[in-house]
Amino acid sequence: MEIKELWEELIFELGSMESNNKNKNILIGSGNKKADILFIGDDSDLYIDEELRVKADSSGEFLFKLCDIVEMLPEDYYITTLTKTSLKYKEYFENDQKILKELLEMQIALINPKIVVALGAITASLLLGREVEFLKEKGKVLKWIGNTKVLITYDPNFAKKSRESSGKNSPVAVEFWNDLKVIKTYIEQN
Repeated sequence: MEIKELWEELIFELGSMESNNKNKNILIGSGNKKADILFIGDDSDLYIDEELRVKADSSGEFLFKLCDIVEMLPEDYYITTLTKTSLKYKEYFENDQKILKELLEMQIALINPKIVVALGAITASLLLGREVEFLKEKGKVLKWIGNTKVLITYDPNFAKKSRESSGKNSPVAVEFWNDLKVIKTYIEQN
């Protein structure tokens, strides 16, 4: 099967899930499907189309602006969510959550990134298949599958809200910014 057909099958499988019957707006992801960096979150405001467009003042706009500042180019990354819909992962039935995980694993294999960035503890736990000690593991490049690494960081919406309430020097926003620099450095060195 060709890669294009596998992407189409991924979209078909998502559309045929019972939980998605009411939600026809499935968006598989956004950005470069051959990128070295894959961001995965559980926030439907990370992107609005496949061309890395975002809503004004959204978590996606916040993330992309920070990527620009650390000189991570749009062709360097792809971004997706756990559900590919406006629903959160926890809103799905357990059986559908298992299917979503399998489809996410397929998507990761199709992209074959050098580093997967888990945006938030829920995403990190799902990817690693275990409870994550978030504050202890955050910001570190962890071994994962094959040559692919994982970096755990804050959900961009959480970092954005923290910055809005506490200012530019918010510890969460600063740590999120530093984690993006770690990703940039890792890609440059590998």
